[in-house]
Amino acid sequence: MNIPKFLQGAIAPTFTVFREDGSLDDAGQRRFLDFLLESDAINAFFIRSGMGLMYTFSMDDTKHIARNVCAHLDGVAPVLIGCSGIWDRNYDKRPDPLRYIEQGVELGNYACELGAAGAVYTTPEALEPHTGETEQEMIERYFNTICAQVQGPVFVYQPPGTLKNYEMAPETLSKLAGIKNFMGGKFSTTDGFYTYELTRAVRGKSFIYIVGNETMFYTGLFLGARACIGQGAILNPQILNAMLERYRSGNYSGVLRAQDAANTILANAPNVVDFLKMYATEKGYATPLYTRSQSSNPYMQDREPITKEQYDSYKAVYETELMPYL
Repeated sequence: MNIPKFLQGAIAPTFTVFREDGSLDDAGQRRFLDFLLESDAINAFFIRSGMGLMYTFSMDDTKHIARNVCAHLDGVAPVLIGCSGIWDRNYDKRPDPLRYIEQGVELGNYACELGAAGAVYTTPEALEPHTGETEQEMIERYFNTICAQVQGPVFVYQPPGTLKNYEMAPETLSKLAGIKNFMGGKFSTTDGFYTYELTRAVRGKSFIYIVGNETMFYTGLFLGARACIGQGAILNPQILNAMLERYRSGNYSGVLRAQDAANTILANAPNVVDFLKMYATEKGYATPLYTRSQSSNPYMQDREPITKEQYDSYKAVYETELMPYL
C-alpha cells in the first residue's frame, strides 16, 4: 500500500493558543505554528486534537481555527481537523444524536472545502446505541453515515480514556476499513495485544493505522504502522522520524535507542502544553499560556499549570535527549 508522506513519521496533535478570556488567539496560533515548522520534522498538523482541548470547542471555534490554520499552512504542510459534533464529554449530558451527526458532517465538509487533508472523528462516545443495537453496531453505523456524507478522507480517533464498551473492536475496524474514504485512524492505547489485533484486522487493507501513543511506536513499526500522533509527535518529532528511518534501514538497535529517548522525555514530562508554549516563547515565538477550563465537567479535569522550577528541570532533560536527533 502506498502511504502518503504526510501520514508517515510525526503528526503533531497541535496545541491551541488562547487569549486571556478563553477565545482563540489567531496571531498567537500562527506564531506557535511557525515555531513548530522550524523543526522541519512535523509531517502534518492535527488541530482540534485532544491535547488542543477539543471538548471545549463550539462549531464556530472549529470553523474559526480551521480557517486560520489552513490559510497559514496552505502549500506548507497538510492539516487534519477534528470534526466531531459538539460535546464536552460529559456522559451524563449526551447531545441530541441527529444534531451531533449533522454537525460532524457539516464540519467535515467545511474542512474539506478549506483544503484540509482529512476530517477526524472520535469514536462516538457521545451517542448511545438504538434499542437492540450493540455499541459496535452503533460505531459501524456512525462511521458509515459520516463517510457517506463527507466529501473527503475520514479518519477515526480513539482518545485516551475511551470507555471500554466504546473501544473499537478489531472486527468492527476490519469492516469499516473497506469504506473507500475511511482512510486511517489514531488509537491511543498502550495495550500491546489490542494494538496487534487492530493492526491485524487491517492487514492488507487500504487503511492507515496511526500509533496514538509514542511509547508504542517501536511496536507499531513492526506491526506495519508508519506514523504517530502523540505528545512526542509535537514535542520531539525528530526522534519519531529517526525511528522510522532507522526501521526502514534495518537499524533496529537504533530504533530501540530512539524509543528509549522518547520514553525518557515522556516519563519526566510535567504539563507539556505549558512547557512547549514557554519553550516557543523563549525561542522568539511569543505564545501565551492562557487556557480554557474543563472543571465544570465531572469527567474532565484541568492540567496543573507548570512552575518555573518544573520548566527549567524538564528543559534540561528534554534538550539532552533530543540533541542527538537534531
